[in-house]
Amino acid sequence: MVDKITTLYGTFDSAQLKTLNGYISEIMECMNRQKAATQSMSDIIKIAYDELKIPKKIIKKMAKVKYNHSLEVEIAEFKEFESLFESISELT
Repeated sequence: MVDKITTLYGTFDSAQLKTLNGYISEIMECMNRQKAATQSMSDIIKIAYDELKIPKKIIKKMAKVKYNHSLEVEIAEFKEFESLFESISELT
């Protein structure tokens, strides 16, 4: 086992390296949970699409807007988009 290592980030003893390894393991566990959650959401979106034939993009956006409580923001942004788009369309 390494007693001490010096890097650009500092000098670390074996206890600190063991601590770092623990943090890395915890981060990897979080990544695994995140990957599983992402897969579960994807599966649910597919089931909803198969059953209701609502495009997956719309289902995902509805969930995101509901989760963020951001319907008013989405509507306002779309109205701004619509105004700008109509304005540039009139130029052609």
